[in-house]
Amino acid sequence: MTLIHRLWLPALAMIASALVTHLQLSRDTWVIENAPAWDTLLAPVPPQPAYIPPEPPLAQQTLAGADDAIDIWERLRTGFKLPLQLTPSVQAHVDNFRSHNHHIANILQRGEPYLFYILSRVEARGLPAELALLPVIESAFDPLASSPAGAAGIWQFMPGTAKQLGLRRDWWVDGRRDIVAATEAALDYLSELQQRFDGDWLLALGAYNAGSARVNRAIRLNRSQGKPVDFWHLPLPEETRNYVPKLIALRAIIASPVTYNIALPDLANTHYFTAVETDGQLDLQVAARLSGTSMGELQRLNPGLIRSITPPASPHTLLIPRASEQCFRERLARLPADQRVQSIKYRVRRGDTLSTIAQNSRTTVTRLRQINQLDSTRIFAGKLLIVPLGERDENASGALQAS
Repeated sequence: MTLIHRLWLPALAMIASALVTHLQLSRDTWVIENAPAWDTLLAPVPPQPAYIPPEPPLAQQTLAGADDAIDIWERLRTGFKLPLQLTPSVQAHVDNFRSHNHHIANILQRGEPYLFYILSRVEARGLPAELALLPVIESAFDPLASSPAGAAGIWQFMPGTAKQLGLRRDWWVDGRRDIVAATEAALDYLSELQQRFDGDWLLALGAYNAGSARVNRAIRLNRSQGKPVDFWHLPLPEETRNYVPKLIALRAIIASPVTYNIALPDLANTHYFTAVETDGQLDLQVAARLSGTSMGELQRLNPGLIRSITPPASPHTLLIPRASEQCFRERLARLPADQRVQSIKYRVRRGDTLSTIAQNSRTTVTRLRQINQLDSTRIFAGKLLIVPLGERDENASGALQAS
């Protein structure tokens, strides 16, 4: 290398650094001032002694694996406890599933990241295994599912029910979408309803869908008219009258898929994810790079993080694919504290548009709408946005001032 080259290289490095840090930020804003040494950070982790995790809390012990040689569908069949009543309404749903067999197989496949955990929690509580299939009926195992009435998550909790059950809901977190928290809340609620209705699981399921008050009113009405007060005879809303039969129809198909000529997907009978304490705020973009997984995969496992960042000033557990756990832990331990977040808080100014904000932060309008849960591209002065910062570009000259 010539002397001229040696003199110019430090100068070029200083110019590049000045361009990279052109974003001006206030004290209440999170941003990575200097790009991390990702080549070093993401280098293969040298061989280490086998990681032995600490004993998890009782509620999380079923995150541990099971015998993968056992078929998960057989586990479900073994735990079925609801009466298999092939009433006309149940048979109608069986026929519908049969005519859309690829659709139901796709839904079950979508549930692979969650089914093992949910079934394990159901088994640990001694509950009917059919309850592990409720997310198929509720949300088609879509963690981002929302109903027109305002229900959300794979268990489709309404805001009022979520508050009653103590699920966290704020600017950072929607516990209705949190896989672990919402599953625990759903099983708590179902157990409570079953006790409230004297051990009758069909009435409890009807109350989960329609509300216990409505089921109680239907029972009182039938009793006053001398009619039976079991689920099948109650005057309930049409949605609820289809809700329970649909679950029993799904149970019938999983109990004997050959009978109905439906091929169940081959799902692993082991945990898909593991819970890792982040020990501080962490951006999912950073977590994806540390774990070697996609951003979409981490969002699928952590849909409750509605800003794609763990909340500040509170501990948070991140769900990571099991295969990436040790790598993630090793890299997270080496990550500098100021490199944990790659987003900023930005207060919209008069004249701003999502397009210009996206351009200045080197992200996309779609990403801004997704993170900030915007129904349209309209924004108003004073609104606070979470703005993810795109890949560092030393040739970029746009600046975004946060406030």
